Amino acid sequence: MGYEVKRDNSFTFHHIKKRCHNGKLEINNGAILTRNAHEFLHIIESRDLDMYEYINAILKEINIQGYMPIERQLKAIDSILNQFAREHCSDRARNGNLLIKERYLRKK
Repeated sequence: MGYEVKRDNSFTFHHIKKRCHNGKLEINNGAILTRNAHEFLHIIESRDLDMYEYINAILKEINIQGYMPIERQLKAIDSILNQFAREHCSDRARNGNLLIKERYLRKK
């Protein structure tokens, strides 16, 4: 999703089909994401299910093709992340903090 892997932003496994919907812990049902990307993706899920499902569809497409994401896929995901950030930049979490943390906007 365009995020740099760092010591404080390690890898996580994202289930494309959620575990609670019988999604298995298999590479063809997942994406290896950084922690920040994974957290941001689930914030998107909580506010805009269509955007979340579109990103998941791209992740599934990447798995099916069997090689690294191509530029079109990376640009599509980046576009969705930017659109979501613009639309929800002032949203607040239940605790009153901004929903979109600064670290979600710093990809590289």
